[in-house]
Amino acid sequence: MKSDSRRRLNRRLWRAFVFQIVLISASAGVGVYLAEFAIREVLIVSALKREAEYFWARENIDPYTPAPNTHSLIGYLFDVDLFTSYPEEFQGLEAGIHDLITPVGKSVVHVSDNNGRRLFLVFDADNIRQLAAYFGLAPLTLLLIVLYSSAWVAYRIAGRAVSPLIKLAREVRELDLEASDTVTLANTNELKGADDEILILSHALEQLVERVNKFVERERIFTRETSHELRSPLTVIKIASEMLLARDDISETNRTTAIKIQRAAKDMEELTQAFLLLAREAESSATRERVCVNDIVRAEMSRCELIYGEKNLRLDYIERGSLWVSSSPKILPIVIGNLIRNACAYTEQGHVQVLVSDGKVRVEDSGIGIHDDQIKAVFSPYYRAPNARESGHGIGLSLVKRMTDRFGWPLKIASRPGHGTVVEVQFPEAKFTKLQGSSTTATSAAF
Repeated sequence: MKSDSRRRLNRRLWRAFVFQIVLISASAGVGVYLAEFAIREVLIVSALKREAEYFWARENIDPYTPAPNTHSLIGYLFDVDLFTSYPEEFQGLEAGIHDLITPVGKSVVHVSDNNGRRLFLVFDADNIRQLAAYFGLAPLTLLLIVLYSSAWVAYRIAGRAVSPLIKLAREVRELDLEASDTVTLANTNELKGADDEILILSHALEQLVERVNKFVERERIFTRETSHELRSPLTVIKIASEMLLARDDISETNRTTAIKIQRAAKDMEELTQAFLLLAREAESSATRERVCVNDIVRAEMSRCELIYGEKNLRLDYIERGSLWVSSSPKILPIVIGNLIRNACAYTEQGHVQVLVSDGKVRVEDSGIGIHDDQIKAVFSPYYRAPNARESGHGIGLSLVKRMTDRFGWPLKIASRPGHGTVVEVQFPEAKFTKLQGSSTTATSAAF
């Protein structure tokens, strides 16, 4: 079975070949027409004029000179006054050159007058086509035979030269990096006997694949070790915060601090899991299950109440039904949580509204807004808004973008500086159940 690159190359060659055939055919037709025109005007017409002049010169000497009569040329001589005796095809012809049909076929007729007499010289025009074909088409045909024979030989030679390169491209495309740690290209049967340049290229590709495999292996080792090393201190932080919250003599201020520590440790643990998940190569490695988006939104809103409780904000939650998404239970909270926290972070006062509807979650705030030239940049890693007041490293929205792209969830954003921002995440394969008895449920929290 031929490779796609080979088929594309063949299609381009065939298109070029067909174009050449059409162009050459048109050129051949034009050439034959020009040859026929040249033969008629340069040879036939000129010859007929000279033949008529020669006849009249002889007729002035000998009045009984007969009209010409050869295989291709027949002359008819009449008195001008006896036009009624002209043959029917000559009726109405004036002096000059005429094309008409005579008993001998298509002819070129030369009419001339002298001393009250009229001479009709009839030349068989079929000979013109034969001459045009002989002088115009035959050399062109011979030239095309030689040209395309040499082109076919050149194509075969070029095909044998390019064939190893195409085979190498097919071998690279069909590489299975997961099957083996070592890749061998130059020793395959299809590349045996190839030119030195092809073998050098294949060895270079083998070395490149080997380096990529080493990088991938180092990344896998790093993710495994990072997962182990980060879980231990996070577990210690979580246990310590739980022990503090279990004490009865802890003050309310310290209890609030411990709750924040506990939630931050949990967020850090989930964020670590998200980074490790994104570092894996195959999406199938992520565990998928049916997740209720409504529950996640409520949980993330509760966290925002705790984190941004000192701000003069009103947090509104509107749900028009239950939205279920097939996703990793660790990924979806990070996506929705980052969007809600980002809206709260950039809104000093006013409201943040979260809407759950059919196939989407919409987060709207009345914050500082984003300029048009900054909308694309907000999803770049480590980007921070110029007028940002909250601390951070600018990885939240970048992480959200990577996750939504990974799972095929379209992410839209619209904003007006000074009026706020709207971010919408769509879930194309989500299951939505409309609320019974009422179309909308709304809850608000002021803090």
